[in-house]
Amino acid sequence: VFDNVSASKREEILAGFPCFRSAPSDLIPVRDEIVLLHRYQSQMLGWILITLATIAILVSRCLARCCSPLTSLQDYYWNNHLQNERELFEEAAEQHSRLLIMQRIKKLFGFIPGSKDVKHIRIPSCQDWREISAPSLLCMEDYLQGHYSFLGDRVDNDNEEDKSRGIELKP
Repeated sequence: VFDNVSASKREEILAGFPCFRSAPSDLIPVRDEIVLLHRYQSQMLGWILITLATIAILVSRCLARCCSPLTSLQDYYWNNHLQNERELFEEAAEQHSRLLIMQRIKKLFGFIPGSKDVKHIRIPSCQDWREISAPSLLCMEDYLQGHYSFLGDRVDNDNEEDKSRGIELKP
C-alpha cells in the first residue's frame, strides 16, 4: 500500500491514523486495521500490568510469611495482642475523656449531670459563657496540655492546682 509514498508522507499518514484524519481512500482499510491493532495492544498491555501487579502482591505476601521469624501461632497471638491493645486503649480513652468532661462540667455548673443528690448549683455568669464559647485551638499556648473542648480553657485556668492532682471519683 505504501509502495508509491515517500517516507515523510508515510510517517504523516501513519501518525494521523489514530486521530481519524482524512486519509486517502485506498488507505481507509489499513487505517481501520491499525486502529484495531492499537486497541488490542493497549488492552493487552493493561491486562499484562494487572497480572504482573497481582503476581507481585501474591509473591510479596508469600515471601513475607515464609521469611517471617514468627510461626503462624505467634503471628496469631501478635495480631490478637494488637487488637486487644487497640480495644483497651479506645475504652480507656473514652473513660478518660468522659471523666475529664465531667470534672469540667462540675466546676462550671457545680454538679455532674445524672447526680441524684445535687446540693450545690453554680449559675455561670455571662462572662463564663463568653469564655467557654470562644474558639480554642489545641496546644496553642506555652504549655503543651491541649484543650479538647471549649470548657477546657475556662475550667483549667480557674484551677491550675487541680492539674497535678487526679480526678477524684466519689461513689
